Amino acid sequence: MNTHKSNADLFLTISVWLTGFDEVELQGTGMVDTYFQTIITKNTASCIDHFFQAVWTVLAEGGGDEEKTNALISRLLFPTSCYNNLAQNIINMWYNGAWMPDVNAPNANIAQVSNISPEAYVQSLVWPASETHPPGAKQPGYGSWAVPPVQISK
Repeated sequence: MNTHKSNADLFLTISVWLTGFDEVELQGTGMVDTYFQTIITKNTASCIDHFFQAVWTVLAEGGGDEEKTNALISRLLFPTSCYNNLAQNIINMWYNGAWMPDVNAPNANIAQVSNISPEAYVQSLVWPASETHPPGAKQPGYGSWAVPPVQISK
C-alpha cells in the first residue's frame, strides 16, 4: 500500500479519473470530505482497504497515461463483483449527489437510494456537465436571459 498518500488523497485522485473533472473543480464543490466520509460509512473497512489498494495499483501502474490508466480502472475497479460497486457509486455520488444501493445485495432496490445532503444536490456535477444550474439554486444572475442558450450541433 502507498504510504505517501492517504485514502482521502487517493479518493480525490481517483475521483478525477472517474468523473473527468479536475481536482480544483472537485474541490470547488466543497463536497470532497463529505463524499469521502460517505464512502467510509457506507462500506466495510475491508472493502475500503481493498478498494484503495486497487486504486493505488491503478495509479502507480497507469503512471498518468490516460489510455493505460483507463484500461486499469476498467479492469480493476469496474467489475460489478468488486468492492460493492464502489467505483460506480463514486461516479453517481459526484454526478447525482446520491448513494446507490449495492446492486449485488439480494434485497437491493431503488428505494434504497439515499440523498447525501441538500448541498450534494446543488453541487452535483450533472449541472456543470450539462451547462446549466440546479433548479432552485445557483441562479445564473441578473441579465442572464439576454445571453442566448448554448447551441448543440447535431
